Amino acid sequence: MSSRKIKIVLITFCLVIIVTVAGVFVKNRLFSQDTQKLIASIQKNATLSIGNVHQVSTRNGVTEWILDAKSAHVVDESKQLMLEDVRVVYFLKDGKEVHLTAGKGVLKTETNDIDVTDHVTVTYDGYTLATEHVTYNHTRRTLASPTPVRITGTTMNLTADSMKYNLSTNQTRFEKNVEVSMRERSM
Repeated sequence: MSSRKIKIVLITFCLVIIVTVAGVFVKNRLFSQDTQKLIASIQKNATLSIGNVHQVSTRNGVTEWILDAKSAHVVDESKQLMLEDVRVVYFLKDGKEVHLTAGKGVLKTETNDIDVTDHVTVTYDGYTLATEHVTYNHTRRTLASPTPVRITGTTMNLTADSMKYNLSTNQTRFEKNVEVSMRERSM
């Protein structure tokens, strides 16, 4: 085969590869800009991992809570985000904030309910609650712990078998084996 025929074959081969790559690029570029087609292309039962999650929940234009997590795993069929290293700030009507941290959590995407476990702490107005499990009911705006809680503050310590805190009314209810120890505030 002559060198001229080899050049023609190589040039033709290169052009075919360039056109193919360009076609694939253009098709993928157009496909990724149409979000409906992109979403439809993701398999129904696919699991997706996301790093550094940030979600804000508002109702009637008012921010109710902000959630941050180090990572999340999305499970489409259960409509839940499995969270790690969770931090939530709940905003009260009086402008104060309730801070919650936990090692693990689940955000139910249809209801905005949150369930956290693993070294849960809740801090508010100089008090810290420690427990292993807290649930947040978005509709009722309540935090509840079905596991024993320990609250520490500058003037008291409290332990109880369970707790429910209403963020809207700023009222807390403790149940079973409630023990409180008070101390004088040092000046």
